[in-house]
Formats: sequence, C-alpha cells, structure tokens
Amino acid sequence: MTRRELPMLGPVGVSKEAEPDDPLELVGVPVPVDEATFDEMARCLVEEYVRDGWSDERLVPLFRSPFYAGLHVIFRRRGEPWVRTLIADVRTQWHRPNPVPEGGA
Repeated sequence: MTRRELPMLGPVGVSKEAEPDDPLELVGVPVPVDEATFDEMARCLVEEYVRDGWSDERLVPLFRSPFYAGLHVIFRRRGEPWVRTLIADVRTQWHRPNPVPEGGA
C-alpha cells in the first residue's frame, strides 16, 4: 500500500465571502489519503449508483464530467478502463447486472 498523500479538491470561484451567521458556510478539512483509501472511496461511490439501478451508459459519463468532482478525480487518476472494471466488480459483488438500456435489447 502506497502512503503518499493525494492532492485535495475544493470549490473554485467562490463568489461571496461567508458571513459570520451563515448556516451554509462551507467548511473543508484536509484528510490524508493513501492509494488504498482512495480506491475504497471509489468503490463506495460506485456501489451507491449501481445499487440505485444506474446503467453503465448513464454512470460512466458522470466520471468523465468535471462537474462531478468526486467521480471525475477518480477518472483522471485511474482512467476509464479501471473505472469500468470497478463498475463490473461492484455489479458482480452486489448481483446487479447492467440494466438493458431503454428501447434496446
């Protein structure tokens, strides 16, 4: 297991400073993450979508999109083949085959 820290992600382009009584103030705390923890986080995220019934055709594009920061950092760091293998592994683990796309066979 590699014990090197991974870069943190955060919000970009905050348009207004948080006010002292702002209940929605964004608070971020950096947490050291190693490769094994990163991979486990990726598995947990994929499990959520797979168990909710998402198809590969809907799920993989989320990883490609920078608007889904948590998924996109996995895609950038590990690549699409790794992501697709992870999705397949999770489907096997939870006995959730890839749903047939609507209108297709």
